Amino acid sequence: MTADEAIDAPDSRRAVIDEPQLLPWEEPGWFDRVESWVEIELDRLGLEPQRKLELVRTRPWAAVARVATSAGDVWFKEPAPSLAFEPALTVAVSRRRPAFTPEVLMTEGTWTLTRDAGPQLRTVVKRGEPAPSWDELLPLYAELQIELASDAQELVALGTPDKRPAMVLAAYSGLVERVGRHNSLDIKRLQALAPALESLTDALASPLPATLIHEEFHESNVFVRDGRARLLDWGEATVSHPFAGLVNTLRDIRFRRRLKPNGREMRRLRSVYLEPWTSFGSPRELSELFDRGYVLGALCRALTWDRVLTGQRAPVRDEYNRNAAVWLDSIFREGIEVGVRLGA
Repeated sequence: MTADEAIDAPDSRRAVIDEPQLLPWEEPGWFDRVESWVEIELDRLGLEPQRKLELVRTRPWAAVARVATSAGDVWFKEPAPSLAFEPALTVAVSRRRPAFTPEVLMTEGTWTLTRDAGPQLRTVVKRGEPAPSWDELLPLYAELQIELASDAQELVALGTPDKRPAMVLAAYSGLVERVGRHNSLDIKRLQALAPALESLTDALASPLPATLIHEEFHESNVFVRDGRARLLDWGEATVSHPFAGLVNTLRDIRFRRRLKPNGREMRRLRSVYLEPWTSFGSPRELSELFDRGYVLGALCRALTWDRVLTGQRAPVRDEYNRNAAVWLDSIFREGIEVGVRLGA
């Protein structure tokens, strides 16, 4: 199956399973099947393998392998069943901004082959090599979001999680019960924030359209080759309010650059990101909406962890379940009760 056909692949919309299950890469013979498929597809693409396929890493949310070819490294990826939409979404995104997104070579069901995109941005920065700045990257991301706004419903139809404000509000009570019960949180205190969340979601209803957000837009998912940046790993993308997608971005920038939360540089970067959105409102209006979207983004992260852990076995849930609790109880609750502190 070619990349262009992937959007219509029924396997990419595989249902989320609630009962604990083996991950695909834990099943007998999985790597042999992947190796055979990669060999066939490389031959179709006219790419000659230089070495055997190498399994680089497995995580509860994905397995990644690499093979050196006559035209450079090629990467294989399969997401966990709860993120099975990723290949079709990646194809859809790459059509919009091919220079800023993965170079998809082939997909079949939940399997994807992409060209190497170079080292991670954080590696390039550590080496002291020339690297795209966040002043360049933030507008690129905003422009991609604006372009994808017209595709929002189609992206949801692909299986991309729907975390538009009204959907997040509807999911809130159940999220609090599930996460709170497993992490000894003050459930009553969190449930008491529901009216504030409703006011927040009402305020986000307009004027900006829902679009795709990449919840992990940071130095580890931006790759650089020949000076060109690409944003990879769309498995933790969702359709939501556009401003819900910068929480991890600003937190990562603040941490790596040792900046002051909510300080001048954090606010300046917010303005850099908002510049492409100025046709939707004044700088002041957009800043106010951004702060509300930022709070919503914390809930989006909690919902993502809740989804990722769906169907995972007890040891995996025990290891990662705290992540949803931190987003819910620390970042979201504090954003409502104390106020937004960008990058905190």
